[in-house]
Amino acid sequence: MSKAQTSISLLSEILDFFASVKMALVLLITLAITSILGTILPQGEPLAFYRQLYTPWSGKLIGFLQLYDMYHSWWFQWLLLLLTVNLIVCSLKRFSSTWKVVTASPRSVSEHLFETLPFNQKFSLKEPPMDSRVWVQSLLGRHFGKLTPLSLNQGTAFYFEKGRFSRFGVYLVHSSVLVIFMGAIIGSLYGFKGFLEIKEGESRDQIFIKGPHALKKLGFSVRLDRFTMAFYPNGMPREYRSDLSFRENGQEKERAHLRVNDPFTYKGVTFYQSSWDQFPTSIKLSLKKGGQESEVGIKMEERVAVPGTPFSLLAVRYVNNMANLGPALGMILFKDQEEVDQGWVLADHPEFHGNRLGEFQLKVKDIKTQYISGLQVNQDPGVWFIWIGSSLMLIGFVVAFYFSHQQVWIWIRGKKDSSGADQTEILIGGTAHKNRGAFVRKMEQLTKKVRVT
Repeated sequence: MSKAQTSISLLSEILDFFASVKMALVLLITLAITSILGTILPQGEPLAFYRQLYTPWSGKLIGFLQLYDMYHSWWFQWLLLLLTVNLIVCSLKRFSSTWKVVTASPRSVSEHLFETLPFNQKFSLKEPPMDSRVWVQSLLGRHFGKLTPLSLNQGTAFYFEKGRFSRFGVYLVHSSVLVIFMGAIIGSLYGFKGFLEIKEGESRDQIFIKGPHALKKLGFSVRLDRFTMAFYPNGMPREYRSDLSFRENGQEKERAHLRVNDPFTYKGVTFYQSSWDQFPTSIKLSLKKGGQESEVGIKMEERVAVPGTPFSLLAVRYVNNMANLGPALGMILFKDQEEVDQGWVLADHPEFHGNRLGEFQLKVKDIKTQYISGLQVNQDPGVWFIWIGSSLMLIGFVVAFYFSHQQVWIWIRGKKDSSGADQTEILIGGTAHKNRGAFVRKMEQLTKKVRVT
């Protein structure tokens, strides 16, 4: 065997491998299993989280295989690439034969043709139709469309065809999958999902995203002009709304009113109203030790000295409703520079015995809060590819499953019966490349008219 023949044989084997249906099934099953794994395993957490949650060895494996961000991992991208190659090679390999069938001229009429067709019937009439073309058109034209006369030495022949385009339905589905993959890869490489907490009157130009880069610049600033809440009579939130303004170079470009399930998109970045919270702007505390009581005003994350003592307080956390007991402050007590105690102080339950730090009994005298709006921020430049691909897939499935390529031949010729008298013989045959049983039943119903004639 020559080198050229060897190369051609090797190339053919490679193409057969990538066009294999078995390979497609293995890839699809693998993608399904890994997608389940990606749903079960928390995504986007730091590697230390997985090392603590699982064994150290498992943490290393999760880091190596990038299971913490599985849908962006190198091996998941390779699986998508292999499935893409499989679809392309499979489609190209089979397209040439499909194209030949679609563009081929009708087969010539012969006795052998009708013998090979799934549906074939033979009828005899004492008198031929007055106008065979008009008769055939009235018989089947409403169901099969355009009538094509066929050249023939003996008698008259006609050809009907319907649904030739349906043979391309499978290629439309394959193309739609490729378009969806393209959208997913573009979104994976150039899109992001993040979160933004913003207070009324505050402006932000970057968001927090999960992954190696915790903060991402938006290229513009978002200002929360106003945040409003509406409640049901039982105190449950009924609606919350963020009035936003978008600014560039210090100039306001656009405004938006954000509600739950009513997002807004600015420069390809979509903002969703996802949550809300409250943040203390000022806190007044009463500290009692023995018979002495003193008051201090503090702010979150600002350390404040307790008058006349070596102690100081730091508020590090605020929970709007802790275990249905109302607002609570997470506090730390220092003596000089050393931490001596920490705990929670319930604002609505001053008698609670746990409202103590060290030797001090704490009571919240006053607390002023302001709302914080929680916004989900997404950008997916591949979303239009996914929409187009999904639409193509729907059209492809409809074409592939609900239409078929149907062909009908009719041959009208003169013949003598057993007594030697002249008669007209009509041969009708047809085929369909899918659902032939339904096609045969349809043809049997249509050709009943011939028997009546």
